[in-house]
Amino acid sequence: MGSRFHDVRNTFHGDAETVIQAGSIGRVHLYGIPFHLTPLSRWSVVRRCVVTAVLVALGGFLLETGLTAATGRMAPWLVVAGLALLMTAYTVGWVTWQCRQLARGRHENALRATVNGVLAGLAREQTKQWRDEAIARRVQGPRLLPVLCRASGRDLFDHWSNIRAGERSDQPLPLDGDVAEIDRIYGRVASGRLVILGEPGAGKSVAALRLGLRLLERRGTAGRVPVILPLASWNPGETGLWRWAAQRLATEHPELAAPTGFGTVLAEEVAAPERLLLILDGFDEMPADRRAVALRTLNDSLDEDTHLILTSRTEQYRDVVRQADVLSGAAAVTLQPLTVRELSERLRTSTRRTRTDGSPLWQPVLARMRDGDDPHARRLRAALSSPLMLGLALAIYGETSADPAELLDTAAFPTGARIEKHLIARLVPAAYTAPPDVGKPPRWRAEDAERHLSRLARDAARHGAPGGELAWWRWYPGQAKAATAVAVILVYAAAVALTAALPPHGTIRWWGMTLPTWGALALIGVLPLLVAVVDVYATVPVPGRLQLRRRTPTLLWRAAASAAGVGLAWATNIPTKDHPYPAGFPIPAAVALGVLFVVRAAPSMATDVASATPRSLLRADRVSALTLAVNFSVTGPRRWCLEAVVLLPILCVNTWSDHAGAGLAGPGTWTTVVSGALVVTVLHGITNTAWGRHAAARAVLAATGRLPWRTMAFLEDAHARGVLRQTGGVFQFRHARLQEHLISEAPQARDGRLPLCLWPRATWLLGRWPALLLTGIVLFLGSAYFTQSISRINRQAGPYAAPPPACSLLDGHTVLSALHGDPVRDRAAQRMGGLYEPWPRRDDVWCSWHTEANTSTLALATDAKTPTPDKSGPEIARRTFVGMTDPVAPSRADPAATPCDWDHESIWSGNDDREPGVFVHAFLLCRNVVFQADYHSDVPAVTPSDATAVLQRLLRLAVRKALRPEDGP
Repeated sequence: MGSRFHDVRNTFHGDAETVIQAGSIGRVHLYGIPFHLTPLSRWSVVRRCVVTAVLVALGGFLLETGLTAATGRMAPWLVVAGLALLMTAYTVGWVTWQCRQLARGRHENALRATVNGVLAGLAREQTKQWRDEAIARRVQGPRLLPVLCRASGRDLFDHWSNIRAGERSDQPLPLDGDVAEIDRIYGRVASGRLVILGEPGAGKSVAALRLGLRLLERRGTAGRVPVILPLASWNPGETGLWRWAAQRLATEHPELAAPTGFGTVLAEEVAAPERLLLILDGFDEMPADRRAVALRTLNDSLDEDTHLILTSRTEQYRDVVRQADVLSGAAAVTLQPLTVRELSERLRTSTRRTRTDGSPLWQPVLARMRDGDDPHARRLRAALSSPLMLGLALAIYGETSADPAELLDTAAFPTGARIEKHLIARLVPAAYTAPPDVGKPPRWRAEDAERHLSRLARDAARHGAPGGELAWWRWYPGQAKAATAVAVILVYAAAVALTAALPPHGTIRWWGMTLPTWGALALIGVLPLLVAVVDVYATVPVPGRLQLRRRTPTLLWRAAASAAGVGLAWATNIPTKDHPYPAGFPIPAAVALGVLFVVRAAPSMATDVASATPRSLLRADRVSALTLAVNFSVTGPRRWCLEAVVLLPILCVNTWSDHAGAGLAGPGTWTTVVSGALVVTVLHGITNTAWGRHAAARAVLAATGRLPWRTMAFLEDAHARGVLRQTGGVFQFRHARLQEHLISEAPQARDGRLPLCLWPRATWLLGRWPALLLTGIVLFLGSAYFTQSISRINRQAGPYAAPPPACSLLDGHTVLSALHGDPVRDRAAQRMGGLYEPWPRRDDVWCSWHTEANTSTLALATDAKTPTPDKSGPEIARRTFVGMTDPVAPSRADPAATPCDWDHESIWSGNDDREPGVFVHAFLLCRNVVFQADYHSDVPAVTPSDATAVLQRLLRLAVRKALRPEDGP
């Protein structure tokens, strides 16, 4: 989750009026749009609340009207306008709440407790991490080399009076001592600023690590927290010192990217001179053209509260000092190479292993080094006096079966540089070669490990990774962006495929073209797809970490509000006597909106500092990506565009179900479209996260052999073997010279970029706001005409039946038993009517019988409705049935009757004062056929219930014969 940082951080003290007069104090981002926060008075808040309420009411009215409208060109425009007003209302309300929080004038007090807790957690986690790193680098206890430091030359540090701040003394400070006690040396510097110099491999980073660890162990509750930051990642021409420090902290500790609610993030509040002690490592690793600018920027950023420590190679620092002056108020010490006595003692005591003749392992080398006049002895002493080279030699020969006597070969090692190159080249093979019969063999072979590391080293150098950092969210950026772009294209294709798999089928007229619905959606999504792909190439997501605990109350009230909205939508769909088939608010749309409303308030950024290791960052960002995938799908206006295309299938089905698909879009259709859109949305959101890009790139790189499948386990293993070191949440090579060697050994085969890339000019054009505005207009107009075209789709015929003539539906024996006499067919209607005056007289739809034995009569009629361009046969029959049965009091339907929907049966029975006997009228809706039956019995023994049972039985027989069994129910 990318963080937004500000060039200026304003701090206010005092009451509410003071804060209000101060004006704008920061800005926040919503929908990717920056909003400047200005404290508001109480009446301003009231006025904005009224405006918000009006916008909500008007937007809800327009949305409900547009979604429930049967037809009309204005329906899609009403939906779009309603959504726009609701989003505007949310924006106004949210910004108003933020401004009101500022107007209370207590934001400093509200932040203080949180910031103090963050500092305590940061100190605790860094202490643990640095201790583990000191053990991994073998610079703890007896393994620590006896490196001495001396005060640097007078041309490399400031005047003593500036260094001894407040003491007004020009007396030099005693800066000589052992690196093991460098914290005491630093304690003598009143200004709190120290420059640690030395030759390559002299142990500057180790000295900075030990100093930071000692300062953390001695830190009080209100003391500054030391943080080690690699200077190679700083571009002083673009970013100020403290803003860069905040960005770096937020990257290594994603919880510090959590917003404070006052226009800043926690990292900006933590990154302050009175709260942090910056240990700036690797000044010499910055590009040469940035060093002088960086030193000037450092001096411009310093105040009396700023404490910092800087490490650099001596010559590079001296060159910059000639251009830009020394670091203001800073003392400087230089790390010294090991003496022959210290070197010999270290080699002698490093191992108990012996040679085949029983002599100590290092005996031949030590004996040769003691020869002061031997040129090769001088080469050995010069090479091994560097702590880096000595550490490599101990790792290569002390922990493997290799013989250090090979270093005595003068033909193979004519210069000290050849000795150093040999030691660097042997590190990786030695680290991945276990001694015979000792321990478990390494998981990766030495040649495979060296190949993978070489490719990582070359990729880091080619893409300018600061200090050769191996950050999992930044390696192989070309391949990662190409793989992510392919994933975004697949998201677009999935949205089109979902539309093609769902109704409505057929073609529509859209912008003068005849297209299938999925073809129209594909054309609408072309420009949003291009903009989303540009977003992939224009942004680099960083890891994030979320928590759920602090959001539980918000989630609960949002869930309750969503449930109330779904209940209201359900209430608008309850049938009544006047509206048996109401066109209320679509329940699936209400459910989708409710889920989105709840998910948008899902887990927030955590504020408790956790361990910043590469694996912990990867794990935390994976949880964030999977938990908030829906949120990530709409992070930024570029992603909003493609997400609108992903959600268009829901709008498509909703519009179709209100017109040509009325009564046909059942729960299965809605479940498919909503779940499909949700799955595609989740995949879309994952592509907008650091973990999503890493997963896509890792799949491609591992499949092509450029990375191991278990990449993180491989890097952790390399770290444990001393090939890599860990700085915060990233890995680095043990030394820059090791990276240079690996780059020279990197294989060339199969290491090209993926072919998918964008023309830089197109990237620039599509990334500007005019392109976003054009995309929004295209989406607006395209979606409006898309839904309007869907509303004009001809209704499908639906379940259709053509029943046989009415007189053939009941046989003579059945009619005889009902009339209690021989039936005689009528040629003129006597009692048929209902809605029709009279019922059509055609023999195929009407039939009536009477008997001479009594005055009983029986009549049966069928009315089969044929579909029209905009209505199906069942829909027309249903409306006819409602019109016929509305004035008749419905009775209870027979649940055992088949094969029609007997819930639509309507029966009325009673007596007529003008004629004796019982009269029964029945109506039944089956598919596209309306059945009407009239029965009059004057047999004294027949009661109304008996007559009703007789008519129902006759109607069942007639329906079964009219709608043949092979047609189904």
